[in-house]
Amino acid sequence: MRKKLIRNSDVTISTQLYEMLRQDMLGNKWKENDKFYSVRQISIKYKVNLNTVLKVIRMLEEEGYLYSIKGKGCFVKKGYNLDIEKRMTPILNTFRFGQNSKDMEINFSNGGPPKEYFPIKEYKEIVNEVLSNETESRYLMAYQNIQGLESLRETLAEFIGKYGIRREKDDIIICSGTQIALELISTAFGISPKKTVLLSDPTYQNAVHILKSYCNIENIDMKDDGWDMQEFEELLKRKKIDFVYMMTNFQNPTGISWSFQKKKKMIELSLKYDFYIIEDECFSDFFYNSRECPKSLKALDKYERVFFIKTFSKVVMPALGLTMLIPPKKYIDSFSLNKYFIDTTTSGINQKFLEIFIKRGLLEKHLEKLRLNLKMKMEYMLSELQKIKHLEIIHIPKGGFFIWVNLANYINSEKFYYKCRLRGLSVLPGFIFYSSTEETTSKIRISIVSSKIEEMKKGLEIIQDVLNNCDFKLN
Repeated sequence: MRKKLIRNSDVTISTQLYEMLRQDMLGNKWKENDKFYSVRQISIKYKVNLNTVLKVIRMLEEEGYLYSIKGKGCFVKKGYNLDIEKRMTPILNTFRFGQNSKDMEINFSNGGPPKEYFPIKEYKEIVNEVLSNETESRYLMAYQNIQGLESLRETLAEFIGKYGIRREKDDIIICSGTQIALELISTAFGISPKKTVLLSDPTYQNAVHILKSYCNIENIDMKDDGWDMQEFEELLKRKKIDFVYMMTNFQNPTGISWSFQKKKKMIELSLKYDFYIIEDECFSDFFYNSRECPKSLKALDKYERVFFIKTFSKVVMPALGLTMLIPPKKYIDSFSLNKYFIDTTTSGINQKFLEIFIKRGLLEKHLEKLRLNLKMKMEYMLSELQKIKHLEIIHIPKGGFFIWVNLANYINSEKFYYKCRLRGLSVLPGFIFYSSTEETTSKIRISIVSSKIEEMKKGLEIIQDVLNNCDFKLN
């Protein structure tokens, strides 16, 4: 601990101290499980109050550099895998720090719907109504039809007409989340030899993690309205692609929607080159400026090439834990059997709630409120971000939750992420949305979901202040 803190610097004392201690631990003199400096030692050495030291120590623990033992102090966590630490910590903190944020923390990272809009009152009323019927409630608490509650699937067969999809109840499988649906698709065709899936760069990080576990990964850059289809076809001529994974409307993290022409071309190429399409359609309900939901790729699927996935965690609440999967018709039976081994049963109570919530028109009313709230916040965030130097908005989204931002090339994006964290602002660094472990990027994802306008204002002030910090720029 040799360096001195600069008291009159634009960089906060806690940020300076964090960087010094972090760099100290990244040196070679420490061994795993060595006892680290005590809070009092750090406080005396740097002439910093104990609360500031505790804040920095807590941050270092969250980032995986230290661990503490009550009554004994802090110890060095030297044996962690740097790649995992680098890529996974921001995701973990989205849930630990972001979604369960304290009063003094500002959340620009959360990818779930606003908590204040969860339909808790309706959930309680509907579930109480269902549970008052003893015969039905006992049935719903037992194992369910492996494809899902029949009455819910009937309701969903009508509901999906809004996406331009025409299917029957027997074409639908209800799963306990998008991750389960992706695992079903990844494993249903066998994992030896490995299939190859083509992903957008960037794309949804959970999909990257799951598909990478079972498949070989290829990547293609995301353009302003989907992939470059000429580049895509050239790749198909060179390599055998078994699946492509795509988020058709308001993609996570970019906010991009595929053009109708590219959707049609995708279906044509899937038949020509014999691959299947995994369409993860979770944000299409959050359109801002049109009168109806954008059409799904599945609506164009006359050749049965699309596996359609639709989660209700975004449109209702995460605790519902329900996702609709519509595979090509010939795979219904094999997928139902595979679901038995992976996801034996899906909550009957939650399925019944969703059925009634849709039938009574409550879901559409709920979505109307969400769209108005999100549109207002998106417009505010975009207008304010455009005033900030050292960054640019890559794509202006017309719906969804996210804004994809590029920091100036002289800004260290990893430091930007950590310094925002120390100031009480959570964002997600861009590298977690790429499948390559070597990927470095100056991009960040900003979510407009969780913060109120006054919190957004404070968060934007932090971003501006951090970016203006001379210490932050690369030489």
